[in-house]
Amino acid sequence: MPLVRSKENNKLRNHDPKEFFRQHDKVAEALLQSLEDNDAPTFLEILNTYLYINRTKIAKRAGLSRTTVQNALSSKGNPTIRTIAKIVHQAVA
Repeated sequence: MPLVRSKENNKLRNHDPKEFFRQHDKVAEALLQSLEDNDAPTFLEILNTYLYINRTKIAKRAGLSRTTVQNALSSKGNPTIRTIAKIVHQAVA
C-alpha cells in the first residue's frame, strides 16, 4: 500500500470522545432524544458508554454494585425499570 501524506497545514483538531461523555447536559440531551425517538438500543449504547467512563462512581451513587450496573446494561441483561431509573438518575445528576 502506498504511503499517503496529508497536507502540512491541515486544521484537524484532536478529538477525544470521552470529552462528550464528561458533559452531563449533552449526555442527558442525547438520552432524552433517544427515548423520544423510541430508540432503546441507542439509549443503552449512550448510557453504557457514559457509564464505562464512570461506572464505579455512578454505581456507588445509585446504591448498586458495579456488577449490577454492568449486567443491567449488557446485551444479556434484563434490568427492571427501577434499576434503569436509578442508573439514569445518577448518570445525569
